[in-house]
Amino acid sequence: MATTPTLAGQSRPRAAPAAPEEEDGTPPNPATDAAVLDEVRASLLRLAERFRVREAGALDARFVIDIEGRGPTTVHVHGGRCLVTPGDDPRAAARLVTDPRTWLQLVDGRVDGIAAFIAGRLSISGDLNLAARFETLFDPAPGVLRQLSTRSTAVRGASIESLVAGSGTPVVLIHGLGANKVSFLPTFDGLADRYEVHAIDLPGFGKSSKPLPTGRRYTMAWMADVVHGYLVRNDLTDAYLVGNSMGGRIAVEVGLRHPRAVRGMVGLGAAVAFDEYQRFAPLIRLSRTHWVGLSPARLRTSWVETGLRELFHDPTRIPADNFRAAAGDVAINFRDPGYRMALLACARQLGAEPVDGRRSYWRRLAGLEVPNFWIFGRHDRLVHHRYAQRVADTLPSAQVQLWQDCGHVPQFELPERTNQAIHGWLAKQEAAR
Repeated sequence: MATTPTLAGQSRPRAAPAAPEEEDGTPPNPATDAAVLDEVRASLLRLAERFRVREAGALDARFVIDIEGRGPTTVHVHGGRCLVTPGDDPRAAARLVTDPRTWLQLVDGRVDGIAAFIAGRLSISGDLNLAARFETLFDPAPGVLRQLSTRSTAVRGASIESLVAGSGTPVVLIHGLGANKVSFLPTFDGLADRYEVHAIDLPGFGKSSKPLPTGRRYTMAWMADVVHGYLVRNDLTDAYLVGNSMGGRIAVEVGLRHPRAVRGMVGLGAAVAFDEYQRFAPLIRLSRTHWVGLSPARLRTSWVETGLRELFHDPTRIPADNFRAAAGDVAINFRDPGYRMALLACARQLGAEPVDGRRSYWRRLAGLEVPNFWIFGRHDRLVHHRYAQRVADTLPSAQVQLWQDCGHVPQFELPERTNQAIHGWLAKQEAAR
């Protein structure tokens, strides 16, 4: 009997941790707290001592750390060295802005950068993907149990970059079209305490290599084989896959092509074969518009920010700074012709997915045997909520939920509820083994 899509209750993302208060109950004034600022200065100088040469590899990047009441400091990673100098640098790839006490909590390991960013205590501009790597470049503080690392894996002629943390059963997070591993930061942060979590950049996106869109490249089958190759190369046997949008479509394909490598999959606003595009499918299949990506192109950040807000049912749930940071990151990525070609090639593959016939998506989906869990949003403007019922009808054993107050990216719009739902489903799967 198919699982009918269920309705989930209202939820809000976790509130930002309150700033510490003085003993008399009044908020501190970081700008005039000389002792705290002296401690901040010392912590910045110690970054060079904590630098992890092997983790940095061949990285050449500048970061600006702007701490309220002290001003900017530039951290330049180059040639296996870390140089910390006072002042700003217009060549910086990423800028991190926070208050003194949050910074000290970050360097002491009392809070991690991902959690601080999600909570609005750490503002980031520039290359978000590179900024997410900053924490991995330095030895963690004593007593920190969860250590982040960046990994590069060669698969099918592509170099796949991933952010890794935690231990236990492996869970691989697969981002959607045009995004990168940063789009899964709330889920990464929420799962890494119980699982070994890998947030990957698919080929063509983020910091992974961007091969030309020739042959089978950027088909969903090829992407699935790349993900499977990542599992094999990293000895991640029997892993769970969690995918958003196109990442959900790829997770399904891995389950269909390589079922023995997967314990189960979770789709968050997962892409399907779209009935509404079928009238254009023959033209899409014949077109080669992805080569248009070779032409120079730039995006206005304001346009991108408007588009990103459309992915959410209630954009006010997300700090405004996070929207600006995400829009800036997309605009930076769009300058790369390899990214533009990958974006267009993947969009073409999704639009041309057949809904009828022997090899159609829906007929193949019925053969998915690995355990699967789907979350759809009633206000998703990219994947219509009616597909929740169709998935439930196609997969009798599936768990399918339709959230009434959600858009296309539940992991960011409703992070606590999403993490709880995934944790609960994973626990059931593990208990049933």
